[in-house]
Amino acid sequence: MWEIWAWDGNKIQGKLLKKYKKKESAISYAKKHIDFKFIEQNKNSKNEYFLDDRDHRAVGIIIGPLPKKKR
Repeated sequence: MWEIWAWDGNKIQGKLLKKYKKKESAISYAKKHIDFKFIEQNKNSKNEYFLDDRDHRAVGIIIGPLPKKKR
């Protein structure tokens, strides 16, 4: 599940807005409900995308599902 989190004034993961099964649906919802200009992928994780405003400050985050462990 892809989760959309919005900045609440203290934390970047302050307010959970919605969960989606597809990344494209999560991005389209974030475009309507969060005022951001840039989408930046986290360098350490392939499943995290920061939503930045025009001054490149994070105003939200989209977190994807964790990869399944190999047994």
